[in-house]
Amino acid sequence: MMNRGLLGTIVGFVAVLVLVVGCGDTDGAAAGAAGEAVKGEWMIVHELSDPEGLNPLITNDASASAIFNRVFDRLLEQDFETTELFPVLAEARPTISDDHLTYTFKLRDGVRFSDGKPLSAKDVIFSYKVVKNPLITDAAALRNYYESVKDVTSPDDKTVIITMSQPYFLAEYFLGGLWIVPKHIFDPKGLTDKYTFDDANSIAKAQTNAALKEFATWYNTADVKRDTRLNVGSGPYMFDEWKTGESVSLRRNPSYWNAANDKWNPSYADKLIFKVVNDRSAAVVSLKNGEMDFMEYVPAAKYTEEVDTVAMPFLRKHAFPTQSYLYLGFNMDRTVLADAKVRKAVAYCLDRDALIKQILRGLAQTVNSPIYQQRPEYDKSIPNIPFNPAKAKQLLAEAGWADTDGDGVLDKVLGGRRRPLQFGLLINAGNEAREAVAITLADDLRKIGVKMDIRKLEWSVFLENLRSRDFDMYIGAWVNDPIPSDPYQIWHSSQVGNKGSNYVGFKNARADELLDLNRIEFDEQKRIAYMKEFQQIVANEQPYVFLWSPLYPSVYNTRLQNVKYSDVRPGYSPTQWWVPKSQWKYAPVP
Repeated sequence: MMNRGLLGTIVGFVAVLVLVVGCGDTDGAAAGAAGEAVKGEWMIVHELSDPEGLNPLITNDASASAIFNRVFDRLLEQDFETTELFPVLAEARPTISDDHLTYTFKLRDGVRFSDGKPLSAKDVIFSYKVVKNPLITDAAALRNYYESVKDVTSPDDKTVIITMSQPYFLAEYFLGGLWIVPKHIFDPKGLTDKYTFDDANSIAKAQTNAALKEFATWYNTADVKRDTRLNVGSGPYMFDEWKTGESVSLRRNPSYWNAANDKWNPSYADKLIFKVVNDRSAAVVSLKNGEMDFMEYVPAAKYTEEVDTVAMPFLRKHAFPTQSYLYLGFNMDRTVLADAKVRKAVAYCLDRDALIKQILRGLAQTVNSPIYQQRPEYDKSIPNIPFNPAKAKQLLAEAGWADTDGDGVLDKVLGGRRRPLQFGLLINAGNEAREAVAITLADDLRKIGVKMDIRKLEWSVFLENLRSRDFDMYIGAWVNDPIPSDPYQIWHSSQVGNKGSNYVGFKNARADELLDLNRIEFDEQKRIAYMKEFQQIVANEQPYVFLWSPLYPSVYNTRLQNVKYSDVRPGYSPTQWWVPKSQWKYAPVP
């Protein structure tokens, strides 16, 4: 799951299945009038902020994933329409042992990176050694899905054998879903050859292995994360240029190994330019002026009231469902937020229904759990928390908060001194919806004697504050994948610290036990029972206030043909779009 911003972003990998809605939705009339698909031209796609990075193994940001997924390949991918797994770098789905502990993949012939070097089993093993290295801090969010990987071996250049220490019910999805990066570029000194998976699986052994430590130091550098020359993949596009604060551009890989057979990545555009505009109002103006081709998320008010497709017939609107949810997260180690009654009081000061109507124009649905509502494991018995400031005041009084000095702010003796009920809220700059939620919440909290300060941060700084747990509260979101639920990444206590995704510091022994049991259970009914009990614990502890799952109001220029939507993140695919020659604006018409 990604916090889009995990939301971004994150790239986050919380696993849930969603209903397929909108797959195959296309501007049929425009496509029919345009004739046959042609290669060429540039396409401009909006991004709210710079991606966190370009390297897929150390970047946990949904926006970045939407970019680098065009550059790197995986052993398996999800079908754009059906969401079923299908082989990409592998010849077929893996052979799996009866005990679910051994997965054998056979690689295709003729696969090459964009620099012409062949992709072999050595690169697969290397990629696993990167993500398993416990000293590569930015791989922590991804690493939790590979904790049970005991060893990866290759009897030859085309065979990869992955051995697990224990079964994992989503193993095929994640083992096949790791992006493969080139060993010859990222490890020219052969440092990863000098440590084993046994070394990587033990933090004590890792700390004593000089090669493992040296490689981690190198892979933690900004160059690995950002340099377009280093981040070479085997996919249909190559990184062209990153102009910080302006754009990330990709160019078509002229020697793409799968160009003739890739059903979902015909890669018509010569260039894909992800243009950074940190103000969505300004981005909408660019869209209306024809300076941008696609905007994934147009603010709901502008989508419903300003983007008039009758007056501007060159624009097309489509609100597509996502597997994401917005939430308010609490740092449970902050003294003033350590009491669940305080956290629940904040929840009672959020009028979710009114906010959905006012801010999102109804384009969202309230949620009460991190589990997707269409999954059988979603616990429908968890009640909505209604807007009830009187109840919030009651809870705070029960927790011992009172305005003893008459300054309008509640206070209480904590740690031997009297402290006001005051905390800060982080939001990412440029996100109007989150800012509107924050302002409304601050006003409603003020009315019951709670002071909340709002702080806006640039996206990468915002993410770093979350990962270092340098916050009181924040508004975030997670993007989920269309597969059964595994909330381990965000909720297990092992994911607190070391840049793990349990930003709020949620720790509950029974919740940990349920998450561990869920991972090794292949009986769906037992997993449903585990997940329902887990959700009840989260509801009681209130580490998050769950807000809503939104529709994404997208707008695109009708010069784009074959625009389709999917449950496979990010919900659309620029590698499928093309532009008729009569509407080319950036590239010369041959």
